[in-house]
Amino acid sequence: MSIFASKRFEPVQGRQVFEKLFVNDVCLIDEFEQEIVSNQQHISELKTIYAYMNFLASGRILPEKKFKKIKTGKNSQNLYEFKSKHLRVYVFGIPRGKMVVLGGYKKNQKADIKIFKSIVKEYFEQIDN
Repeated sequence: MSIFASKRFEPVQGRQVFEKLFVNDVCLIDEFEQEIVSNQQHISELKTIYAYMNFLASGRILPEKKFKKIKTGKNSQNLYEFKSKHLRVYVFGIPRGKMVVLGGYKKNQKADIKIFKSIVKEYFEQIDN
């Protein structure tokens, strides 16, 4: 069983609260950000996604090509992805905002969504008990 914690996601400020999820003291979005910063190839795209998050946090609406709801089947959680040309950042809805879980590349999107859904499922199973 994983241990979950959250902390305010500093790059985003607005009416909606954005938090980042820690799983067993590891924050997957922090690891993704470090990978992008060390590589530098997609740093501008990551900044663009953070701008989309700020746009949404301030109450504005984004088009589906930038912020899309992920189909969940029977699952009732609100799962979303922020999108740029090569990058994806996965979040789910929480009261008054969003929880940032992980980031990834478009080419790994299917595998990342599988991991994302698994983390969210375990998270909600724990908070519902």
